[in-house]
Amino acid sequence: MEDKIEVGEFVRTREGYIGILIDINMESWNYLTIDCKRRVRRDFSYPDSYLYLKDEDIVKHSKNIIDIIEVGDYVNGDLVTEVYDEMVECLDGEVEYWENEIKTIVTHEQFASVEYKV
Repeated sequence: MEDKIEVGEFVRTREGYIGILIDINMESWNYLTIDCKRRVRRDFSYPDSYLYLKDEDIVKHSKNIIDIIEVGDYVNGDLVTEVYDEMVECLDGEVEYWENEIKTIVTHEQFASVEYKV
């Protein structure tokens, strides 16, 4: 990554997971630990909500959650159609959320991974 990632930042992975970076361990093979605040993988040797990654698995990171949201994601259940510096616009302008109003995010990668096509 171009700029240095820091503990406490929000991160977005290639797979579309969003979480908070809680540990950097440069001596281990998997050296970034993020907490996604929900079950992400079924691996009984680690806490359910943690992902262990390398820095190349992170596509975005920021101290502000809004910086890692993309068009096509869902915020508070609404489809994101535009992202600005301090707010997201959903459903082609019908709904707007300021950064402090964001409670949930489902990324477009996650949505596609569970989509059933007929």
